[in-house]
Order: sequence, then C-alpha cells, then structure tokens
Amino acid sequence: MSEGKTLAVIAGGVGGTVGAFVGVAIGGDALTVTLTTLVVALLVGVAVIASAVIAGDVEFTAEPDGE
Repeated sequence: MSEGKTLAVIAGGVGGTVGAFVGVAIGGDALTVTLTTLVVALLVGVAVIASAVIAGDVEFTAEPDGE
C-alpha cells in the first residue's frame, strides 16, 4: 500500500473514532449525532493528513512515472 493510501486509512480511522466520540458525547436526536460525527470526522481526518504533509512525512505530488 502506498504512503498516501496508508495515511488515508489512518486519517479515516482516527477521524471516525473522534467523530463518533464527540457525536455521542453531545447527544441529542439521531440526526444531530450523525451530522456532528461526520463533521468532526472530516475535520480530524483532514487535520491528520495536513499535519503529515506539513511535517514532510508524506508527499502528495504527481510524478510523470506514477511513483
């Protein structure tokens, strides 16, 4: 698996876990919990990817040879 795919899986897992925790903690009706979970999961996932890119751990550049 490439670095980008690995990072996407990790970001998705971390984002989903944190999002679910926050969604349940806030509570309310099912729609509120679902929307809160999705928004927080998206934000956390993006933050994980952004921090890895900024730290230089992963490069998202298109190279002509596809590597």
